[in-house]
Amino acid sequence: MPTEPAKSVGIDLGTTFSAIAYVDGVGTPRAIPTSDGAYVTPSAVYIKPDRSIVVGEAALEALRERPDRVAVNFKRDMGEKFYSEPVGGREFSPEALSALVLKKLAQDAVEALGDIGGAVITVPAYFGDARRKATQDAGRIAGLNVIDIINEPTAAALANAFHTFLAQGGEQSDLSIARIAARAPSTTLVYDLGGGTFDVTVIRIDHNDFEVIATGGEVRLGGIDFDKRVVDYFCDEFRRRFGIDPRDTPESMERIRNTCELAKISLSENPQTVLICEHLGRKMQVPITRGRFEQLTADLIARTQISTEMLLEDAMLTWDRIDNILLVGGSSRMPRVARMLAEISGKEPEMAIAPDQIVAHGAALHAAICDFDRTETPQATGKEKRLDFDSAATDAEADKEQQKMQAIMAPTKATAAHAIKLSDVNSHGLGVIVRSAIDRKTVNSVIIPKNTPLPTSRVKLFGTEAKNQRQVRLRITEGDTRDPRGCTQIGECMIRHLPKGLPKGAPVEVSFRYDSSGRIHVKAVELTSRISADVQIERESGFKKIDLDRMTDAVSELDVK
Repeated sequence: MPTEPAKSVGIDLGTTFSAIAYVDGVGTPRAIPTSDGAYVTPSAVYIKPDRSIVVGEAALEALRERPDRVAVNFKRDMGEKFYSEPVGGREFSPEALSALVLKKLAQDAVEALGDIGGAVITVPAYFGDARRKATQDAGRIAGLNVIDIINEPTAAALANAFHTFLAQGGEQSDLSIARIAARAPSTTLVYDLGGGTFDVTVIRIDHNDFEVIATGGEVRLGGIDFDKRVVDYFCDEFRRRFGIDPRDTPESMERIRNTCELAKISLSENPQTVLICEHLGRKMQVPITRGRFEQLTADLIARTQISTEMLLEDAMLTWDRIDNILLVGGSSRMPRVARMLAEISGKEPEMAIAPDQIVAHGAALHAAICDFDRTETPQATGKEKRLDFDSAATDAEADKEQQKMQAIMAPTKATAAHAIKLSDVNSHGLGVIVRSAIDRKTVNSVIIPKNTPLPTSRVKLFGTEAKNQRQVRLRITEGDTRDPRGCTQIGECMIRHLPKGLPKGAPVEVSFRYDSSGRIHVKAVELTSRISADVQIERESGFKKIDLDRMTDAVSELDVK
């Protein structure tokens, strides 16, 4: 029998929970359950004293007793050299810890599907280049063939549009039809409040086009920040009553954090609940109402509101141009989120179907789109693989009939993939560091502003800093602030061997080209001499190859449970 091609998967690598999904044989995205039957996996890693690795729910349980050996929330440190806390007395990179979560997800997928092909991994839309590189590295260390990175809101909008299409009577098996997603063009604001990050994105869906208009958010804002407000509320009450602070004892704090997180979840359904926690043999009950919780977290909601309103301003949109608001991420279930959005927009937000899984669903759809080189149709290579035709037919005739039948029976996924268009914007500005002609201070000059549709090209003219200058050094930045300290240098371009005698202010033309695959091309030309230099910045590994290979080998040998 012919071997079915390995299925590609989509992965939502979350701060607090992760999920993996695939597109099944009839074209429906489905989350893959864990060995425990759950559809999301806690992004927690427990490194046991014997150096064995536990990922997921069991790691969270260990967190309450051995917080020094459990890593959580490491997605927030993506792009940094090390995770913020030692684990088991050792320092780990966020990529290595994320790779262990990805390996566990991949193991569950192999158990359910057999071998898997490529993987699409999602990232917050507001992730910069370094964090995206780190996410790709994590996938490679886990042994995955990372075929693409896609923004979480884009994935969510793609999956939600597909579910809408099905609800309107669309055929699951026909991705060439599914690509139209909505019956009419629409502009959707995706509000994605997850466990650790916040994204807000405006996407226009027009038949087979998914166009990101603008994106914003915060990398360090999510459900864990709301949890912390409840934790501090309880600890302050405990210290006031007993004179001791539970925050000084890590083991007590993990139990308190767990209780407070459950209380937060309960308050999304109930008007009040009771916090019951124990520390050093003293037990205390603290009632908390939804109203009190909303007071404690009002500034956090306000931050998401400001980001949302600024995004619309950047996109030059008003609320009457927004057709619907889509809520994504577990923390978007908090009632105050929907009320706030309704108050500022005059529209009722729509909760995404399975908000904890929808990003993985969208990544799986994108993975299916990316599978250009695969075919779902078995290829006949011998008589035993042919259908049972009239015995009088020749082999050549049988081959022709077989091809006709395959053409009729073949799903349309491959042709659909070529027709779907996903366009994006850059989430951060790109520029160069120059010296201001007004006050001579070093400043960041943005050449491609954030939320510029990709691909794009921009040109800006500068001047040499001194008379008889023999070279020009351009430091390429990612960031939107004028202060270079608030930006990240991502590359450098150097014009060398300029002729003698150039005056101060000799014109230097700097052009940026940012293509849809994330490559940045920079060219600088001194216009008097026409001497130029250019550089291409690609999203390559953040590690040296030898280090990446070493980490990949090490993770491949680990038994992750």
